[in-house]
Amino acid sequence: MFKIAVFRALQLGDLLCAIPAISALKYNYPQVRLYFIGLPHMRELIDRFDCIDEFIDFPGHPDLPEIPCNLSELAHFISRMQAEKFDLLLQMHGQGTIVNNFLQNFNAQRLVGFQPTSDVNDPDWLKYPHELHEVDRHLALVRYLGLQIPNTKMYFPLFAKDWTAYNKIKQVIAQPFIIVHVGSRDIKRQWPIENFALLAKKMLVRGYKVVMTGVKSEQALVDRLQECLEDKAIDFCGQLDLGTLGCLLKETSLLICNCTGISHLAAALQTKSIVLSMDGEPHRWGPQDKVLHATFDARYPIAIDDITKEINRLVGLDLAAAQHLQATRKISEE
Repeated sequence: MFKIAVFRALQLGDLLCAIPAISALKYNYPQVRLYFIGLPHMRELIDRFDCIDEFIDFPGHPDLPEIPCNLSELAHFISRMQAEKFDLLLQMHGQGTIVNNFLQNFNAQRLVGFQPTSDVNDPDWLKYPHELHEVDRHLALVRYLGLQIPNTKMYFPLFAKDWTAYNKIKQVIAQPFIIVHVGSRDIKRQWPIENFALLAKKMLVRGYKVVMTGVKSEQALVDRLQECLEDKAIDFCGQLDLGTLGCLLKETSLLICNCTGISHLAAALQTKSIVLSMDGEPHRWGPQDKVLHATFDARYPIAIDDITKEINRLVGLDLAAAQHLQATRKISEE
């Protein structure tokens, strides 16, 4: 059987941004066995997508920062990759400064992907398109290979078991509610807690419940926000698996967060969001749909009133939809 493998050993948001390109591979080659090589803790995410047939744990690399590397495990991993005899291996990890030479060790029949410059005269390598959004840069690689793209949007599947788990917790949330997510893997990308609190207080006054989310390591940040809100928020930090979090996002009126994994999850679920970007690349990582999402470059001072205006606009979309539904029902009843 023809084998295609994708190497992208990165985190939640990085993977969601690459899914449209990866699903396009399966669309163009429906009979192949498609492998995904990624960080072990990302298996839960990748297993949700039926375009990927098998997940392979990547044990890390001494020059890559995502996880610690055990050199003996790495040597065993390389031997296994060589034994797989991939027909096509795609480098979707980044511009390739480190990983391109590393992936040569897999001895795939063909290795294609990104490379840092246009100096290499080889049709298998596309110069890394820095100017594009993260979703579009991977779609550009698919187009470079001459393949069709059936879908250009991120998506995240939710299953019956996810809603079953969500139904067990939703009774503690009074509708309507918003989610505030103050954490981020990189501390430099965290907007001040006090600013999040100002926005959350405004929503509490308007009758919204505030739900706080995050991973276990972010509990201290969530506790600080809770103190600012005088224990008026619901704390789900470290308590939700990925599917349950997805259902929570699907049900919320609004997400307020840093530019981190949950912002991409919201984009994939078409959940309205306010995103505070402190990574210097809002054009690359911010949600692409400017109607459902508002991204602020938080490296610079932002007036809370400006953010509030966008919150009003986004929450107003809910009101407009409800009014439209009510009017439609009235017409049908007549």
